Amino acid sequence: MGHIVSRYVHIGYKSFVVTPLRERSRPPRAHVVETLIGVFGVSEGGEIIERTLYPADPKQIAAALERQSNGEVTREVSETVDKMIQRGFKSFTFSGRALAEAVRKAKQVRTSVESASSVADSVRGDLERLAVEYGVTEDASHFHGLSRGVSTLMAMRGVQRAQSERGAIIVQAVQLLNELDKSLNVLSSKLREWYGLHFPEMGRRIPDHRDYARIVMAVGDRGDLDLKVLEGMDVTERQAKALISAARDSMGASLDAEDIKPMRDLASRILDLYDYRQKLEDYIAATARDVAPNLSDLAGPVLAAKLIDKAGGLRRLAMMPSGTVQLLGAEKALFRSKKSGSRPPKHGLIFQHPYVHSKPKRLRGRASRTLASKISLASRADFFSGRDLRGLLRKELDEEQA
Repeated sequence: MGHIVSRYVHIGYKSFVVTPLRERSRPPRAHVVETLIGVFGVSEGGEIIERTLYPADPKQIAAALERQSNGEVTREVSETVDKMIQRGFKSFTFSGRALAEAVRKAKQVRTSVESASSVADSVRGDLERLAVEYGVTEDASHFHGLSRGVSTLMAMRGVQRAQSERGAIIVQAVQLLNELDKSLNVLSSKLREWYGLHFPEMGRRIPDHRDYARIVMAVGDRGDLDLKVLEGMDVTERQAKALISAARDSMGASLDAEDIKPMRDLASRILDLYDYRQKLEDYIAATARDVAPNLSDLAGPVLAAKLIDKAGGLRRLAMMPSGTVQLLGAEKALFRSKKSGSRPPKHGLIFQHPYVHSKPKRLRGRASRTLASKISLASRADFFSGRDLRGLLRKELDEEQA
């Protein structure tokens, strides 16, 4: 490429030098590189111009690196940027967006972000030599020991932070709820088989596991069944009378009280588990409303908790595209469709939402996409900004439904 030269423009008796736009000097830019031993101000050519070193203490280094990753302008960052400003630099490049934004506001300078920078990689790749040269460590082995200490502390902080998030509590609670449902199904099926020896006709007439256990617990012998026992259950008066009639004419075996007692004991344990399940579900709902108020209002707290669990946490849910959210819980069906060439699923867990399952089958795909997009917005607001979108998202969903 040829050189671009300035040209003279004559206006009357005066001459002016006009410099092409491409040749006009732009404000000098520097890279602010955070490392294990300190913060460096580096020119675009890779020359280290300024530095502010950390104390050679793993705890202080780990704390500073964590604060900087969270967007805090630490003393080391502030001093390095100030020194570079005094040298005439007006624009700074960082590897993290949060810190770049914080420095821009604090120092009133231009900032940019380059997550993969050759300048930063060059400095970090030569860090062992720089640590010894600047007196941070005595030798290479001391440097590696310092590096291991800082890495261990930061890993521990990360684990503690992840475990302290209430979103992690929701994940564990939902997993317990799922295991509890499996156990209740197994135990209820066993109770039906066992008590079916005595009163087989009741199995098909009482489909609800909890009601079945309540009848076994309250009655025991089928001959003691009456209308009073069936009050408060999901059984009409006509069904109740038919069940009592079936009890009188049952084909089941007559059993002694000592044989029926363990069946009643099992029914009692099942009912205790159902009570515990309700308390656990209430706890999950309350926690979900606290951790993800927008998502809980839109999807319902229990479904919100299940989505958080399936995604692996609120952060991961917030970062998922809406298409992935739409199919959470339908992974097996999706893989099966890819393998067999069959039609892919239209929805996963969000089918539990009335907005989807109340629709005709031909409209459920569209409803799932709409709901998934709203869920993505709600989870992002909950995790990133904390902005209250409950009224807005609910209104938009109602308008879509209308």
